[in-house]
Amino acid sequence: MNYEKIKSIVLTLLVCISVFLTFNLWTYSPGYDTINSDAYDVSVGGKLKDNELNTHLIKPYKLFYHGRDKTVGTTNQTEMNKVTEQLGKWSLFEIKNVSNEYSVQEINTLIQGQDKFELIFPDIVPLSVFSQGLSLEEKNVSSASFNRIVIDLENNNNRDTGSIFFITVSDDKEKKTVYESQVSLASMDSFKRTFVQRALYNSAYRQYVEQPISGKKTIFLPKDAEEYISYYYYTELSSLDEYKQALFSDPNSVNMGSVDDLVTYMDVSSILTVDKNHNTFSFVNPSEEKDNGSAPAMLVQKSMEFVNDHGGWTDDYQLFSISPYENKIVYRLFLQNHPVFNDNGMAEISQTWGLNGINKYSRPYFKLDFSFKDTAEVLLPSGSSVIYALNQVDSIDLNYVEDIAVGYKMTRDPNESRKLNFEPSWYYKYDGNWLRLSVDDKEGL
Repeated sequence: MNYEKIKSIVLTLLVCISVFLTFNLWTYSPGYDTINSDAYDVSVGGKLKDNELNTHLIKPYKLFYHGRDKTVGTTNQTEMNKVTEQLGKWSLFEIKNVSNEYSVQEINTLIQGQDKFELIFPDIVPLSVFSQGLSLEEKNVSSASFNRIVIDLENNNNRDTGSIFFITVSDDKEKKTVYESQVSLASMDSFKRTFVQRALYNSAYRQYVEQPISGKKTIFLPKDAEEYISYYYYTELSSLDEYKQALFSDPNSVNMGSVDDLVTYMDVSSILTVDKNHNTFSFVNPSEEKDNGSAPAMLVQKSMEFVNDHGGWTDDYQLFSISPYENKIVYRLFLQNHPVFNDNGMAEISQTWGLNGINKYSRPYFKLDFSFKDTAEVLLPSGSSVIYALNQVDSIDLNYVEDIAVGYKMTRDPNESRKLNFEPSWYYKYDGNWLRLSVDDKEGL
């Protein structure tokens, strides 16, 4: 065998080996362990069923019945639930925008006229989201919203159907939108027989009087003073590690640091800042730029699902304010049928959304555990005394007062960190913010 043949054989072998090695490199599959896709499916608390989110989180906080000679009302959630549950059983049809058919004064009469049940919500509610708990024939209501539902029990035209109105009343009372839907007269008559009697004779209702705030603006407030009970609640802290697991895309890459009562968890794109003094945290994802505004329905839906995905509805939180232009939404803690307020963010779940995901998420990481009543009752003055007190404060321009309601002031007990005090007080919504009104030295009536 000559030299050239040997060289050809060696070269052929080298080419074959090269092809073999290249093939193995391309087709090589390392023997990694299978990744568990549920590894980070962490739930801080119990999750709500998807089809029950809207009924748990979107609720009215005032109910009025405007009768022939007086108005009665309640903030009792049980009574309001009875009305909304009945509303959910009806078949609603022929919904349409009838805003152009009513003047501002006519809409006021439509809301507060004789034989009207009025459900008031803290802020605008997208009808497409709320309608998930209704039997609504028309589903194309994506642009409709409301902050009042009016059940019209008066049938002046002797029609064979009754009317339900979904109405938006602006803070200045000048801008209103009205959607009207029909319901069978049999359903309306049954409702009237049951609920008018409850409103007039049930102890959960009391008399309300229309009080002028300024100019054309009025509000219904209790006619008489009423006693409320202060509460103490002990709290149970949720696991910060579970929130970390739920909020970060890769919890294993998160670094922790602490300075005094502030603890930070941080990865390359997000930071979770924990305030141990108030048991709150703020999760910020700066890479998720703020959007210029979202449709209210989309904002409400994704905000409910985001918190529910990690079991974050740990107490009775309800939709309280929504700002589609800022992509911001707030769910507030409710106690004994009343909203709770705290200066340090301990009573609200706040979200700001970006183009594709959450930009900022702030909330408490405790839940109310058990309670006992305070020995002292607090007498809150009548509605007329509240208006008088507002008039006595020089810094308050009544043109900017948008709403008035009873709420609970939450404070931490100075002697026990797990213990929270809830004191009933009058609150007023002033230029978009809820503020506590002290009437101790201003009642005057």
